Amino acid sequence: MYVGIDIGSISAKLVISGEDGSILYSDYRYHRGEPSGAVGSLCRSAREAGFARYRAMCVTGSGRNFIGEVLCADLVKNEITATWEATRVLLPEAGSIIEIGGQDSKLISLENGEISDFRLNSVCAAGTGSFIEQQSNRLGITPMELSDLAQMAERPARFTGRCTVFVETEMINLQQRGWSVESIAAGLFEAVCENYLNDLGSGMKITGPVMFCGGVSEMEAMRLAFSRRLQMEVIVPSANRVAAAYGASVLASRATRPAPERELPERVAPPDRPLRPCDGRDCLTCGLCYTKRPSRLSGGPFPGSG
Repeated sequence: MYVGIDIGSISAKLVISGEDGSILYSDYRYHRGEPSGAVGSLCRSAREAGFARYRAMCVTGSGRNFIGEVLCADLVKNEITATWEATRVLLPEAGSIIEIGGQDSKLISLENGEISDFRLNSVCAAGTGSFIEQQSNRLGITPMELSDLAQMAERPARFTGRCTVFVETEMINLQQRGWSVESIAAGLFEAVCENYLNDLGSGMKITGPVMFCGGVSEMEAMRLAFSRRLQMEVIVPSANRVAAAYGASVLASRATRPAPERELPERVAPPDRPLRPCDGRDCLTCGLCYTKRPSRLSGGPFPGSG
């Protein structure tokens, strides 16, 4: 068995896959600012489900270096590479990948199955899951209920502002002007779609079919908004919520020198020594070299993908 762990901005995911790439076990939970505790809980749950032993492990996500060292992972890979690896299995014909999580989002362009370009969202949260959660809370419903309401709308309300600070004011104005909750919900998903494409899509080549993954991909209204806006097929695959973790497990299965079988730990504690410094081989570690994208891509499909 091979383990993939994805430590994101607000959640942690674990996937265990077999020799043939099939998913044997998966779990997803919010870490609430305590990634070590969340990963320990994920490992305990996997052990209780009968998946204690593994051959190789790969860790990805924004917290990959920290958790990777704590767990003595065989591989530590960036989330672009991990998501791409998952796509090669889940939807090999994909031309683009849209990933939206709680506080970050990504757009990856593919040519002949290889990464040709990618973008990460800016500091703005208007095209992420946190934006949807904030607005659904203001309406007193869950994000999934917001998605259900949006699909019932005859036409979406129009939000003109991009910033989350002004959306609440616009929402109140729309309600006062007689717009239904369904239309407002639909308008919010259209706004997220527009904000995402404005932030990440400028200058990017987006071709279909599009693989849509990340926690927000659970919401059908979001998938439909992208499909209408892009006028192409947008597909939510299996393992959509844990795509990067699954891709990490696939990468683990390709480790050049698999170690003898080990056991998942029952608890995960922070290291009692400083973490190793960045070696400069993973350009998503600190985000300070985004302006060097052409030179990074010229050396291969993506740094750290080997």
